[in-house]
Amino acid sequence: MKNLFVTLAGYNAWANFLLFEHLSGLSAEDFAAPRPVNFGSLAGIANHVLLADRAWLSRFTGSGGSPTAIDTIPYPGFADLLAARRAEDARIVAFAKELDPARLKGILHYHTMDGRPMALPMAAMVAHFFNHQTHHRGQMHAILSECGVRPRDIDLVFYQRQLSEMKEAEG
Repeated sequence: MKNLFVTLAGYNAWANFLLFEHLSGLSAEDFAAPRPVNFGSLAGIANHVLLADRAWLSRFTGSGGSPTAIDTIPYPGFADLLAARRAEDARIVAFAKELDPARLKGILHYHTMDGRPMALPMAAMVAHFFNHQTHHRGQMHAILSECGVRPRDIDLVFYQRQLSEMKEAEG
């Protein structure tokens, strides 16, 4: 299971890199424009995912600090958001590589944003962590299409193909 999460962490960083390349081509107005989606805009969704990632990593590792809300926009400017996203993706990759396989069989004890105590299977919560990111990347991908941008395919299979091609090229 750890190997799967290491793969998903690499995929997450790759997909975010490609998605943010496309987002960088939008005007500040398009990036912040109100849309009929969760978190109200591309900026809102991108900030939400970043904050949720921080919350989950804090729950998983006990470090890094946890936001008090995941529906705010601490990074309204694209450049600052991009830098924060890249740093968080590096933390995610490091977390996955350092995961103790025995811990994945255990229970994660944490508190929700509203303070309720939870005890849920660690492996399922790590899977949720990656699934949540994919869900919101799909939303952003669709909005980019509505903005006239043809984003690259960012499905896991395309990441796997790229890795395979790189290995073949290395010989």
